[in-house]
Amino acid sequence: MRIYLKLFLLAFTLSTALNALAQEQPKPKFELKPYGFVAYEVYMDTYKSVDSRDGESYSYPSYPKFDKISGNDANKRTMLEMAAFTARLGLKITGPDFFGAKTSGLLEMDAMGTKQDYVQLFSLRHAMFKLNWEKSELLLGQTWHPVIVTEMIPNTVSFGAGAPFHALNRSAQVRFTYNFSPIFRILGAASIHGSHRSTGPYDAQRYSGKPDVHVQLSVGNRKEFLAGFSAGYKWLTPRLYVDKDTIGTTETIGSYDLHAFIMIKPASTSVKLEAVYGQNLTYLSMIGGYGKKTGSENLTDDFSYTNLKTLSVWGDIQQDIDKWTIGIFAGYQKLMGADENYTPIKADKAAGIGDYFRDDNLSYIIRVSPRVVYKADALSIGLEYVLTKAVYGSAWDAKHNVTETMDPVSNNRILVRVGYSF
Repeated sequence: MRIYLKLFLLAFTLSTALNALAQEQPKPKFELKPYGFVAYEVYMDTYKSVDSRDGESYSYPSYPKFDKISGNDANKRTMLEMAAFTARLGLKITGPDFFGAKTSGLLEMDAMGTKQDYVQLFSLRHAMFKLNWEKSELLLGQTWHPVIVTEMIPNTVSFGAGAPFHALNRSAQVRFTYNFSPIFRILGAASIHGSHRSTGPYDAQRYSGKPDVHVQLSVGNRKEFLAGFSAGYKWLTPRLYVDKDTIGTTETIGSYDLHAFIMIKPASTSVKLEAVYGQNLTYLSMIGGYGKKTGSENLTDDFSYTNLKTLSVWGDIQQDIDKWTIGIFAGYQKLMGADENYTPIKADKAAGIGDYFRDDNLSYIIRVSPRVVYKADALSIGLEYVLTKAVYGSAWDAKHNVTETMDPVSNNRILVRVGYSF
């Protein structure tokens, strides 16, 4: 009996000591800050266009369709839509220090879905956390691709911030940033593209076994001035087999992209300029892609690939006047042909594989969109006119450089947005 009493007393003493120790060490404290907005939009178009999410995610006018009897372009028509699914809900998180680093996190969602079939369903935008030391930062999770610099995002009223001229991509990534000084820093990142994938087979990047790698240098205080340059490279392995699982292939294609930007913001005026040039920029929601290198077939019918090159440039100017802001966005994007003789690879619907290209029959697209916005506390009212022209090719050389073009097709969009932020 005595031994049971001693064991009970020992267990009680240990329990009391552990409880006291736990009380002496305060639990980590977290701060949560919800944010977001609800928005109503109404927009009218004059030409059927390449778009998604009920026209909310807008790109450029479609290839013209001429009526066989009248000869008129059937795409010329007035269209009207209303939407509220750009509504956004986010949560900013700050937590306890970890190995001398300040910790923070971000979780953000909207109701845009990941494609047209899932519109009005919740989709993940950002889900990441950061460790910040005195001169460096480690980021892990899904957020903007390194080509998208947050200070450089255009302030358009319409969704997409100037896409496809301005890149649109959120990727899962690991990113490390080092600040050499308060104004000079270098960034390195490795990412997998998630829902913003290159055209062609869905798992092409995964099958390559390699991430998209990017390095970026920037200078500026990020408030009044910012300039920088980045370079990236990615790999795709579109096929594992040559002919219905009978012959294997390891054919992989690599592609590069180069990116330069500058932002000047004296007082109440901001000027932003950016250029992206590279191979297969479809993962950034731009035109282009890749295809078969003509004549590269071997004895087993395997073949090599070649990239289409794309140049995209844009500028955005904005002036703040009390509660009003006026601005204008302008963009130009050009398909520059392939590195080698190019043969397009079209969709295989039976295998669930889309085209390896995005509108490779385009020559160039251009956009001009002036805007005016009124803000009063949490409420904002914006009006934007978006003129987008597309010029399609009618003849090409062996490397898919456009040698002849069709007449331009244009869409006029008028958009009104009323937003309530919290």
